[in-house]
Amino acid sequence: MIQVSIPGFRQVVSDDERPYTVYQINVKVSGRIHSVDKRYREFHALHKQVKKKFDTPDFPPKKVRQLSSRGMEHRRVTLEAYLQGLLDKDSIPKSLLTFLRVKNFRAVSYDSLDDLDIKETSTHQPVMVFESDPFLNATPPEGGIPDILADGVRQGLYDDPESSSSAS
Repeated sequence: MIQVSIPGFRQVVSDDERPYTVYQINVKVSGRIHSVDKRYREFHALHKQVKKKFDTPDFPPKKVRQLSSRGMEHRRVTLEAYLQGLLDKDSIPKSLLTFLRVKNFRAVSYDSLDDLDIKETSTHQPVMVFESDPFLNATPPEGGIPDILADGVRQGLYDDPESSSSAS
């Protein structure tokens, strides 16, 4: 299972370009968390790729009112909802996994887990089988050897220690 959140964004000032916004994406896969920074244009490129093959959730518009912090926060929330919507699909697009830098992820459907219960055969050969317990209600043969172990346990549990010492 993949969990995604976009906890924040920041302005980046580059020498050769004008300032732009980068969104920090936290990706949690199998208990491990890594972070990916993406621009809006990278989200838009992902959206164009994914919508060719999949039904996609609503994508936030490019225009944000005066790029205010309130507008950027709204875009952050809608981009996070967009990613969550893609991850909630039955099959996760490969381009999304590449975008999130997730490697070696194998999606498991719940239907395949049900198939594991179908085989109920034994994985080993039985060693010995008794149809009934041979020692249950077994009567010792007449004139046989007394069961001194069982007699000792019974005497230890149920007999009065003073009466057994006086009997000897």
